[in-house]
Amino acid sequence: MKKIFMGLIGLIGLSACSSENIVLEAFKVYDVSNGPCTDALSRTETRPEFLDALHEQPTTLTMELGKDGVVRCRLADVRGNCGVKKIYVNCVNRDNQVILLVYNNPIEAPLDCICKYDVDFKMGIPAPGNYDLRVYYARSDMKYDESDLAYKGEVNLAKGKQTSVKLNPEMMLREK
Repeated sequence: MKKIFMGLIGLIGLSACSSENIVLEAFKVYDVSNGPCTDALSRTETRPEFLDALHEQPTTLTMELGKDGVVRCRLADVRGNCGVKKIYVNCVNRDNQVILLVYNNPIEAPLDCICKYDVDFKMGIPAPGNYDLRVYYARSDMKYDESDLAYKGEVNLAKGKQTSVKLNPEMMLREK
């Protein structure tokens, strides 16, 4: 009888651990993909007014919570060096604060041009609601500080509702 009782306590303990992991992993980012370079402009050969216009256009983050509980996200017009091969997005969360880190591998040989990229990804959240969102353009090692902050504000994620925010237009992907 004592063995059965101890076995049941062990099973309860294991099931509690596995459900805790589900809650912690709910903010996971996955299925990250980026499109090819669009609107490439040379830093030295393009007229200054065209480069200024490029830098005035902010990156837009669009988020839509589907009925399946998955948030489909798109970062439209992320600016970076034309030598960027892959853009990554990672997520860190604390309570109702979601921190998105946008970064790329170090560029071996930076090119003399700036491109726009679209990045699509999915993110799981524990429940619809209001979240404090911060977006950082992090270094390739995923380290960041307040000077890397591209957006800070509150977003409401509700099923079937699309939320869109504009990032700091002065920010772009790091070359290192």
